[in-house]
Amino acid sequence: MRSWLHCLLLTILLSGCDTSNTQLAQQSLLYCAEGAPLTFNPQLVTSSVTLDATAHQLYDRLLDLDLDSLQPIPALASAWQRSPDGLSYRFTLRQDVAFHQTDWFSPSRKLTAEDVLFSFRRLTDPHHPYHDTGGGYPYFNSIGLADLIKEVRADGDYQVVFELNHPDASFLTYLATDYAVILSAEYGQHLLDLGTPEQLDQQPVGSGPFKLSQYRTDEYIRYLRHPDYWQGSPRLEQLVFDITPQSSKRLAKLLTGECDVMAYPGASQLPVIKADPALRLNQETSMNVALLSLNTEKPPFNDIRVRKAINLALSRQDILHAVYFDVGSMAEAVLPPVSWGNHPNLLAPIPDLSRAQWLLEQAGLAEGFDMELWVSAAAHSFNPDGVKTGQLIQRQLSELGIQVRLVPLEEQVMRNRLAEGDQDAVLTGWDADSPDPDNMLRNLLSCQAIAAGTNTSRWCQPIFEQHLDLALQTPLLAERVRFYQLAQQLVHQEVPVIPLIHSLKLQAYRRQVQDLRLPPFGGVDFHQVHKE
Repeated sequence: MRSWLHCLLLTILLSGCDTSNTQLAQQSLLYCAEGAPLTFNPQLVTSSVTLDATAHQLYDRLLDLDLDSLQPIPALASAWQRSPDGLSYRFTLRQDVAFHQTDWFSPSRKLTAEDVLFSFRRLTDPHHPYHDTGGGYPYFNSIGLADLIKEVRADGDYQVVFELNHPDASFLTYLATDYAVILSAEYGQHLLDLGTPEQLDQQPVGSGPFKLSQYRTDEYIRYLRHPDYWQGSPRLEQLVFDITPQSSKRLAKLLTGECDVMAYPGASQLPVIKADPALRLNQETSMNVALLSLNTEKPPFNDIRVRKAINLALSRQDILHAVYFDVGSMAEAVLPPVSWGNHPNLLAPIPDLSRAQWLLEQAGLAEGFDMELWVSAAAHSFNPDGVKTGQLIQRQLSELGIQVRLVPLEEQVMRNRLAEGDQDAVLTGWDADSPDPDNMLRNLLSCQAIAAGTNTSRWCQPIFEQHLDLALQTPLLAERVRFYQLAQQLVHQEVPVIPLIHSLKLQAYRRQVQDLRLPPFGGVDFHQVHKE
């Protein structure tokens, strides 16, 4: 029965089951994804769904992060040097790196410094022909990349030099995130000549282990192996992302063999997965946080007494038990304990409805008020069920007379509405893209991140900004830790966001799947994966 269903799905997605059924199934992997990508260029989003589908399948970066040491390691750049003053970085590129040959483009050359310049100048130069194509760069805008990079230039075909306006201890880490992908400059020029620049992000050409073959919107993505991949051709011939938003359906497909790997299993599903001898479970401690973000520009949330009252009314223990099934930990601060920048002395308040009521009375809101809470309709690794979490918050706040109306939104719709800044509160979170504390703190809470759409509290605190900036200007780890802890202390005092839960990162798969590793940061990677 299972093999028949698997063959049926392969027939639909992989163009037919013939006499070579066994070989086809052996060389094909079906990944049950939780949603559809918003684009095929991770530069344009902070969506984990999009990162999973694109970053490590289609593209490479100058640097990667070693999953054990969490230090930058060579990728498209084989070596690099930093100037003593920290204002200049020189990268030596690998030679013989091939771009994808696709139905829509045939490259005439391999990767050179021109491609690196094209990729980063698009991000930082407002006059670049592609700068305004795609709708913005939320991650890079939130960290101020355009203000950091003074110039990026080529020194020959395989040398690239970044000149910075000021030292930045996280600069190498930025280049290793999933967002820092290298695009084909030749393909970009080809599309400009055709008058179709928007296709750069929808019909991608990268240098990664897989190339896009077919995308049926909201149904599936079909990738084929890149035979000339510089790290060695993948052992999988085909990789299919089967888009299945409901977690229960993803699990059903995994159990019947219709999918080989399941994204983001719910904690309530773990006993079923663990009990099935045909299945395996990857479980990884991850640097993430689920948050209740309050719009500090909008009454009554611009009153710190109201924000503190909401914080005192919430039971993180209830959320951890009911939504996460105790797979995770209650969040005391934005940064989790696994982060080297964590502040160990910050503690979340014990729920206290009497004091919360007193704070509302002091704010002139003794009878409570009405509010909207936007929640994601999709599952995320930091929150497997935003609607259920929202329902618990709704019930808890009702005891203060705060009437919460839940508004479930699809990811793209929420992103568009957040740009307008009209929200009351948003149930959100962040999956760290690197081990650097700046990645979470700056993207979630910096002033620049408001326009980028990642700071949904719209809190802008100059002293907080100063602490983050000082942490980047010193190479001394102890000093960086001190500044990050001071920054977290400010967040703890002013409560623009309420940290709720730090979750574990989960991935379920069938036992035939080999060498599948769940990275603590960034999207999934199938380059080394194969099947027995």
